[in-house]
Amino acid sequence: MFKLLRLLKPDAGRIVLVVFLTLITSAASLALPYLMSYIVEYGIGGQNMTVTLACSGIMLGVSIMGLVVGILSYKISAGVVSRYSKTLREVIFKKVNTLNPDQLNHWGTGALITRSTNDIWLLEECASMLMQGVISIPILVLGGSALAFLADPWLALIMFTFVPVVVTVLYFVVRRIMPLWEKSDEYIDKQNSIIRERLTGIRVIRAFNREDRECDRANEATLVMAKNIIKANVNMGLLTPVIMLGLNLVTILILYVGAKLMQGGKSAVTGADIIAIVQYVALVMNGIMMFAMMLAFLPKVAVNSRRINEILETEVQKEPDDENLPAFSGALKFSHVDFRYEGASENALSDVSFDIAPGEKVAFIGGTGSGKTSVVNLIPRFYDATSGTVRLFGRDIKEYDKQSIRRTVSTVMQKTLLFSGTIRSNLLWGNANATDEELWAALETAQAAEIVRSKPQGLDEPVEQGGRNFSGGQKQRLSIARSLVANPDILILDDSASALDYATDAALRAAIASLKNELTVFIVSQRANSLIHADLILVLDEGILV
Repeated sequence: MFKLLRLLKPDAGRIVLVVFLTLITSAASLALPYLMSYIVEYGIGGQNMTVTLACSGIMLGVSIMGLVVGILSYKISAGVVSRYSKTLREVIFKKVNTLNPDQLNHWGTGALITRSTNDIWLLEECASMLMQGVISIPILVLGGSALAFLADPWLALIMFTFVPVVVTVLYFVVRRIMPLWEKSDEYIDKQNSIIRERLTGIRVIRAFNREDRECDRANEATLVMAKNIIKANVNMGLLTPVIMLGLNLVTILILYVGAKLMQGGKSAVTGADIIAIVQYVALVMNGIMMFAMMLAFLPKVAVNSRRINEILETEVQKEPDDENLPAFSGALKFSHVDFRYEGASENALSDVSFDIAPGEKVAFIGGTGSGKTSVVNLIPRFYDATSGTVRLFGRDIKEYDKQSIRRTVSTVMQKTLLFSGTIRSNLLWGNANATDEELWAALETAQAAEIVRSKPQGLDEPVEQGGRNFSGGQKQRLSIARSLVANPDILILDDSASALDYATDAALRAAIASLKNELTVFIVSQRANSLIHADLILVLDEGILV
């Protein structure tokens, strides 16, 4: 948790100001009981209206000052905490973007969403609590105790009789709620994953009439999560009534003992002292309550901090410095490559070897699960080979950083995806500096020009999230155009024409074949017609090149 708090360093000056303002607010709170006792003893007791009115005016001024300073303190701390939350979200987002697909699959989308939202929100609350409490709690507890002892040491000792009770209750509460928070967070991840899966697969769920099953899965995760959260909050809820009971019992005891001492005449304690001590006890108990709630809250924050640190501390494969690498030559060579996905019991690819020359059109074919996509995913380094060597442009692919590889290797995924924005903004993902002429040339090659011309706003036609306002075939052609805009040396089409009719598929193949001679194309498809004109056809069966 304290590692994450280091992100507050840029706001160190504001934090010091918040601490100073909180110190003033706490001092104002401690001054009010003394002024009240002074009024009772010298104003009311001495029947002096001037003292009563003067002290009342001072109390009003101190209260207004405390209110104004408190509001200012909370406003500044809210700004600090908001910036901290923003920074933490940016750090996690950037970190997630550096993880390889195996690491992303290990965490899962639901867990990453929870850590980027709910977990950060709790750390935000913790940061706010620490800024306000780190100075006010010691001031209220120590200052209130010291002033109570100055008023009357024996009566002040009474309030400490209940501290062991609070500490004992706090110990057992913290011990019980830690595993409850861990369990609830685990099921928040699961709930997010189920709901995300339900939303993305809603058509399949309806097609098979499985709504009830999905609702039961979501309900199960929600109920387990809620059960643990309720148990944790019930345990935390014990603190307030226990502390309030202690406060009232201590107050009654002070009043009783103070009255006995005054009646016996054996002590110099006065009614004003008793009133002051009772108010100091309330301030001390308020500080103890704040401290208890903070300690009860910290186990939850510790769990969330650990979950976030697990992501931030995940090792990212160090990228080589490619500045001194030679010019690209050759195309692609696989030498005895084995590949296994993380957690899998068997290889997805075994002893795969082939050599591709620049400008060749290469096709991969094979049954479902034969390893076609696994092979092409090694080329842009979405994954690295478990053993063996992949050589790109004459050098081991691991000697290039991933960004330089993906500038020259363009991939059209099996599952096409467009981003919210416009057709133009999606195409510019391939090359941010591309001209309109280059965009239209790519659209013509991808057989997508007619799609764009048919839209009222052309290139500036809006694209909804995921491209849901386009058909599957339209999304595939626009995705191919996006990859062509990048002007790559290697183009990978991973079953990316499956939604196209045969005539459009044939026109697309002919257009790609007419591109620059040095463009190397890899095509993954189940259609024999899509592959028959390739220079080389590689057949895979259960991860083996046959």
